[in-house]
Amino acid sequence: MINFHYVYKVIFGSELRNKFILFFIILAVFPVLILGSMSLYLVDLSHRYDVSSLEMQLIDQKIEEIRKFFADTAGVMELRVGFTQRSEVDIESQQFILTGLLEENRSFQEVSFISLSGQETAKKLRHGESELVDVSRLPKFKNALEGKNFIGDVYYTLAGPFVTLSSPVRNRNDEIIQILSAKVSLSQISRSIESSRLGLSGYLILLDKDGVLISYPGKEIKTGADLSGLNRIKKILTGDIFDSLGKEDRYFSFLKSVPVVGAGKKIPGIEWAMLAEWPLEDADSVIRDVRNQVARLTIFSVMAVLLLAPFFASRLIRPINDLKLGAQEIERGNFERQVEIKTRDELEELGLAFNQMAKGLKRLQELKNEFVFIAAHELRTPVTAVKGYLSMLFDSESAVLSTQAKKYLNIISQSNERLIQLVNDILEIARSEAGRMQIQVSLTDIKESVRAILAEIKPLADNKKIEITYEEATSPTIVLADPMRLKEVITNFVSNAIKYNNEGGLIKIYHEIKENMLITNIEDNGFGMSQEEQNHVFEKFFRADTGKIKAIQGTGLGLFITKELVEKMNGKVWFKSEAGKGTTFSFSLSIAS
Repeated sequence: MINFHYVYKVIFGSELRNKFILFFIILAVFPVLILGSMSLYLVDLSHRYDVSSLEMQLIDQKIEEIRKFFADTAGVMELRVGFTQRSEVDIESQQFILTGLLEENRSFQEVSFISLSGQETAKKLRHGESELVDVSRLPKFKNALEGKNFIGDVYYTLAGPFVTLSSPVRNRNDEIIQILSAKVSLSQISRSIESSRLGLSGYLILLDKDGVLISYPGKEIKTGADLSGLNRIKKILTGDIFDSLGKEDRYFSFLKSVPVVGAGKKIPGIEWAMLAEWPLEDADSVIRDVRNQVARLTIFSVMAVLLLAPFFASRLIRPINDLKLGAQEIERGNFERQVEIKTRDELEELGLAFNQMAKGLKRLQELKNEFVFIAAHELRTPVTAVKGYLSMLFDSESAVLSTQAKKYLNIISQSNERLIQLVNDILEIARSEAGRMQIQVSLTDIKESVRAILAEIKPLADNKKIEITYEEATSPTIVLADPMRLKEVITNFVSNAIKYNNEGGLIKIYHEIKENMLITNIEDNGFGMSQEEQNHVFEKFFRADTGKIKAIQGTGLGLFITKELVEKMNGKVWFKSEAGKGTTFSFSLSIAS
């Protein structure tokens, strides 16, 4: 059956290590992710404000240029003559003034004087000539006659967009004596709009109060096109201001057919509309690089944490693993193992305390072993004496014993034998743990040992009608072992197979050779052992707590001693068992070369 907990530990490490890794990840990765996300958000927000600021600054700059253009033009046209009478300027002076206006302002294409009746009195064109006409019904005359400076609607010709301006001409008494009118070209404004750029590809759009295109740097649409049907332009002409910060300020441009970020506002006074559009590919190119750098830095930081977390977790968990291994060695009885922890903190102090504890336990173990050895050794004398005197009573011809006395002495003798066996087993264990068990390895034929033991133990098997078969190996079975200790091992295994077997059962003894080791198997079809019992087979004083086994006499030390003996002869012991079906004990010894 697969041990999934073991597989999990092999793949993922210890649970404490995983907790440390999770702690490091939570402690380091989350702040990095939060910081990275906040950085991206703040950088993006800052970039949006920067884009908005650049667009609005450019729009405001161009609006100021347009207002200055009209203010300067209107200023040139505001004439005040030096006399007080309400008479018109003479024709010669009108011609002189008109010529000067054309020469002074390159935007003027046509200038004229208009009488208070609405009749043009003098006119000058930059190119060509024109007749004098009656303009009394035109807005330029009516507005100027009321004392206002007039800016007319934009109109479009092959030469480009134009606008009509008019201003009243006043005398010293501030009385209107004539009207001065001019046809003004907007080419200077158009050139300024067309040359303006946002980044590499951002541009401006100028429209009149009716939504007709005055200036645009691209060739997708011509000057004079009516764009009043576009919803965004409608809103700007009605007074809405777009600052490129809203969601609706990122849209698909009708002119360029690309996603853009746009801003726009109406020009006060002349009611024109100014828009700025900046293709996102260009506007976000800088922020895209910044985003990529922040994202790369965040990913790198996260990967670094994920890679370093197991390393640091392993370093933290290493001292604990050393303590765990040291505890396991102490559990096995090895008190020589010293843990070395060099962390210069409380863990190092814990390691030193652990080593001191191991020394104390070693001393206690030595004292215990010495006590058990002395006690067991001293106990042998009285129990041996009791055995001797009992033998003398049974063998003496002069001893007159009643039947009842013999019965009691028989019980005493059996109990004494069990006590002798227990004392011998305890003494054997004490010798082993005190390092006083003597093993003298020599060339030993295991076949001879098995045959001798089977001859000795046959009466015990016959008593339970148990059949013992021995399959002798065809190859040589000379092993490196202590002959006396080898007999103890085989006797213990075979006697156990008889004791823990059913009446009429079977025992099979056979050999195998694997990797220069001779394996001896003692197989029975007896009681077998449960999984829980198998976990404690080689522990001192362990005996199964079942009804059949309780009735069998024993100390629970035989298998422990047997395992010690085999291992001291450089061999190994193992078994396989199934409750109700039997047990097979196996041990290996080196083949003599």
